[in-house]
Amino acid sequence: MPLEIPGVLANLLLISYLSLYYGIFLWGVKRKENSILFPAFFMVFLHWIRAHGPLAFNWGSLGEPLVNIFPILQWASVFGELGLAFIVVFVNRVISKWREINLNTKIYFIVFLSVIFIGGFMMVGTPKSTPYKIGGVQGNYDSFSKYFYTNIYDQYKVHRDLTLNLPNDLDLIVWAESVLFCYLNERHDYLREIRELTKTKNTALLIGALEKTGKNIYNSAYLFNRDGEYITHKKSQLVPFVEEVPFPFNYVIPEYFKGLIGNYNRGSGFLPLPLNGKKIGVLICFESLFSDLARELSNKGSDFLVVITNDGWFEGTPAVYQHRNQSLLRAVENRISLVQVANTGITFFVDPWGRVLKESKEGEKVVLFSYLPEGFISLYRIWGDLPFFVGFIIFLLVKLIKT
Repeated sequence: MPLEIPGVLANLLLISYLSLYYGIFLWGVKRKENSILFPAFFMVFLHWIRAHGPLAFNWGSLGEPLVNIFPILQWASVFGELGLAFIVVFVNRVISKWREINLNTKIYFIVFLSVIFIGGFMMVGTPKSTPYKIGGVQGNYDSFSKYFYTNIYDQYKVHRDLTLNLPNDLDLIVWAESVLFCYLNERHDYLREIRELTKTKNTALLIGALEKTGKNIYNSAYLFNRDGEYITHKKSQLVPFVEEVPFPFNYVIPEYFKGLIGNYNRGSGFLPLPLNGKKIGVLICFESLFSDLARELSNKGSDFLVVITNDGWFEGTPAVYQHRNQSLLRAVENRISLVQVANTGITFFVDPWGRVLKESKEGEKVVLFSYLPEGFISLYRIWGDLPFFVGFIIFLLVKLIKT
């Protein structure tokens, strides 16, 4: 069977599954045609369900485009990405009903928008210090070269030579996801060269590669310290139908298809990795789409977040920028600095307010270096998505009492 067929089937399954949420949303809104608030609460509720469970797939959030409106973006530190999705649906709902709503409602809406913009500007601050010195290497190898080119030493050499152009004595240098598409823990030749590189640069190095433990295969991030010793973060949030066959489909899909669609194992969870007295929270590609995961790493003491990804599959499409925006949201939600390093782009550094410090272009072969500011606590880190559940319950109770 051609290898393209499982890929097409996986895409069809994902498209069909994600379409269900918008179908349910339209059904619910149709039943509550006169409600102003219900569509916003209902969409947030559906977004939350879509981001949890074995079929979790948080791509295409309605809150993501608001990263381009700086004052509104700041509300992600209070209500998360779901809060931005609420604003999008609520504002569109009011506009669609503008001719029908009364004057008082229109005044309340204008006050709401004023508070959103003025409050957003008031949340913006300036960094007190920039203690973290980070470098990123964008090698610009397309995904097919990485997966099907058997001699991966050339890819290693490109990244090594680019790394040598960075300053010495950084806190960390980051390479992208699956830079070395091999079981790195079993490749003593590469381990030896990487150890020499970390000693030459006197800098820790984070590398994306595969890891094999017994029969289990992981998509991992290897953190090498300056002495060449390493620890790993094993990817725990896998892409359904791409990196794994999720429950309950794992009971009905033949083993042959499982091998073609997804054959990775899940890591044990999310813990920051120690780095020279600091802690870094690592998210591998798909993991950066989920607010809960970045929040967990931030609350466990991460000094900054690192996203490594291979967005070469999306080359030339809006998905490259969508993923960049999703990662940026994780920084603002948790008021923590973040660096994303992508194989073909976009690689960028962002501060806790969502201001991009440095950024590559897609398709560049480049190294970037930046200082990252210290983060601080956010309200979203404290209460997560709880306010929306409380708000939705109160809304439903009020409606029930009125009827």
